[in-house]
Order: sequence, then structure tokens, then C-alpha cells
Amino acid sequence: MRRWDTTRRDSRRFVRELGLPPVGNIRELLPAVEQRTGHAIHIAPAPALGGKLGLCGMWIRTTDGVDYIFVHEKTSRAHQDHIIAHELAHILRNHQGGSALSPAKPVGSRLISTLEPAAVKMMLGRSDYEYQDEREAELIGSYLQRHVHRPRRHAGDGDRVAETLLRIGR
Repeated sequence: MRRWDTTRRDSRRFVRELGLPPVGNIRELLPAVEQRTGHAIHIAPAPALGGKLGLCGMWIRTTDGVDYIFVHEKTSRAHQDHIIAHELAHILRNHQGGSALSPAKPVGSRLISTLEPAAVKMMLGRSDYEYQDEREAELIGSYLQRHVHRPRRHAGDGDRVAETLLRIGR
């Protein structure tokens, strides 16, 4: 429990120290994140894998400095925004993969037909919350959402969403 408390506190501080502008939705944060990272960000439809929804979210950074966030178009706008917030957290923390997710080998055209496989520098896709980068991204994503939807009346509201998702992922 102590590590969770530390991660939560550090994630909250990280988002607060970003000094993000007030915005009406998570997509309006993209220019601020682009300015901070120096990488353009494009939102694109996630590929369907075998007729199923496949990945719920994925971040790919290309060799030309563009970050792609893939989200499913056939899910609610609220779910899409949560996925975007989670992937923005990976971008802002510059997560590199670690043991859970490793930098991409060239991506085959079967997965992302709009990108040249040789242009993919790194790829992160969410599979579970067992790994620290995923827990951190989930918390930071929740705090980014809280920033967007201010004011909150109760300090722990965003934590409950993250805690529920993390508990389900175990």
C-alpha cells in the first residue's frame, strides 16, 4: 500500500507542476503537451485485430518525431478521452517500455496500415496494470482528466477511478 500512496502522491504532484492551461476537454491539452515534448500528436483510430476491438489504447512515436495515439472509434467519447489521457501520461513521462512493454520492433503493415514500419521508433500498448509505468500512467491520466474537469469537490474522486481500474487489472 505504501508504494501505491507514493505513486499517487508523485503523480498528483507531477500533473500539478506541469502548469497546464485550463481547457474544456482532454483533446484541448494536446497543444500544451506538444509544446512541452516537442513532438506533434495525432489521434488515430485503433486497428481492429481479427474483427475484435483489439488494443484499447496505444502510443507510437515515429522516427520523424510524431506521436500517434490510437483509440477505438466504437467506444464512448468518455472512454476515448480516458485512453487519450492515459497515453498522454506515457508521453509526458517519456515511458520507454521497461519489462512490460518494450520499444517496438518495426510494426508490420497488418497492425497499423497507415505507418511505415521502419518509421516506428517506439510503441507502447496497454495490456494490464502489473507494471509501474502502467500504474503511473493510469494515475497521471486520471489527474489530467481531473485537471480538465475542475473543480472537484472531493480530493480522492480521481483516485477511486484509477484504483478500480488497477484492481480489475490484477
